[in-house]
Amino acid sequence: MTPSARIQRQIDALLDQVEEAIRERDWDAALECVRAVLNVDPANEDALSFQGMAESGRGPQITSVASDAEQLATLREEAATSDTTPNSFANGRYEVKSLLGEGGKKKVYLAHDTTLDRDVAFGLVKAEGLDDASRQRITREAQAMARLG
Repeated sequence: MTPSARIQRQIDALLDQVEEAIRERDWDAALECVRAVLNVDPANEDALSFQGMAESGRGPQITSVASDAEQLATLREEAATSDTTPNSFANGRYEVKSLLGEGGKKKVYLAHDTTLDRDVAFGLVKAEGLDDASRQRITREAQAMARLG
């Protein structure tokens, strides 16, 4: 069931607070707001994504996939290759090594950032069938994740 416009405005306001808390690295405040959203809309994808960010922020930080050689080796071993895997993204900046996984809303690839010379996880959002509100939420999520980096 889709929340009413009034409830959706409240959800959006809470998600804005989550973004601000994450920017300030206030993980407990972010989780508190996320829980409020999930109490109303348990399947809210933005809240679930922010929850993962906040929970990761509270624990040990891994600055990049490449910073942990053992984890990188494991990812490479487990990564499934596919005939439909693209070769690169962003005009060749990210050279795709393999598909790490796929969900309902995005595919995640193991890629090499040729500019920074490191391996990264590259998430590709599936945009087909999205309305304007969904596109805005995805944009906010991408901006929040970029600020964390």
